[in-house]
Amino acid sequence: MLPLEEILNLPAFLIRRCNQIAIGVFLEETQGFDLTTAQWGALSLIAHEPGMDQTRLMERSALDRSSITKCVERLEAQGLILREVDPADKRARRLSVTKDGLALLDAMSDKVRDSQRRLLAPLGDEGADTFVKMLQILTAAHNEASRVPVRAPPASA
Repeated sequence: MLPLEEILNLPAFLIRRCNQIAIGVFLEETQGFDLTTAQWGALSLIAHEPGMDQTRLMERSALDRSSITKCVERLEAQGLILREVDPADKRARRLSVTKDGLALLDAMSDKVRDSQRRLLAPLGDEGADTFVKMLQILTAAHNEASRVPVRAPPASA
């Protein structure tokens, strides 16, 4: 068995803990907007790639199929996105952000930025830049090890 001190300092343990903290800070800073980090991310991705289907959203967001389904259902119920049948493939649903969804993203922008600044503040500017670059390296290097690897946007995006 690993010693407790070693367990508490494992990169995977610390990354999971950082994720919990990042979500908590995001929810505190965006209080009153009633969106989770996953919902905000999905809404943002749809706004940047209007017309994507749920499979594409899953590939871009790295959320699994059931999480994406719940997320899209919630965003649609809140009137933030529309799901429309794809004329080329009746089984697929194209996603787009409504005016209310765009307005919410705009209203949340400063608070989202505040949450990220607050999260990284203990590192200072240089440390924060280094930390983000290290996270980018790790996520790029191990993307395929994920249950839901992120897929790049189409070349036309």
